[in-house]
Amino acid sequence: MAKKAILEVLESTIGRYVRNLDAESLNVAVWSGKIELQSLQLDTVAVNSELSRRAHEAPNLACPFRVLEGRFEKVQLDVPWARLSSRPVVFRAKGLHVWMEPHEFLKEEGRTSGWGERQGKKKLPQHVKSAKSKAMEERNNSIARAEAA
Repeated sequence: MAKKAILEVLESTIGRYVRNLDAESLNVAVWSGKIELQSLQLDTVAVNSELSRRAHEAPNLACPFRVLEGRFEKVQLDVPWARLSSRPVVFRAKGLHVWMEPHEFLKEEGRTSGWGERQGKKKLPQHVKSAKSKAMEERNNSIARAEAA
């Protein structure tokens, strides 16, 4: 019963980013507060969709890569049941392996900016174009500074 409830909570929180979240990957010692998940695979479609969404919301913070594959060897949660309102729940991830490739989410085909830019419905106003250009320039300068450091 407790295992099913914990699995439902995990599914509603991290479930959208991992694929094999099920009873077999879950090891629970309920009363001690130890919850352990083994061999979780990243859902690359969900992760890349989130990266794309965030890139379009804040172009100057866009990640310059997309995830090809990823996995966690182990995820562990320590839940202090007796002091849940005054102590933190500790989340530990061990053995994260992520394979990525360079990608620019802002140049994806078929993606519109909300103004219908790629479909030709409306032209972007000049002040929006210049703000977008400035944001991209700031992002590139930030990357260049980080690489130089």
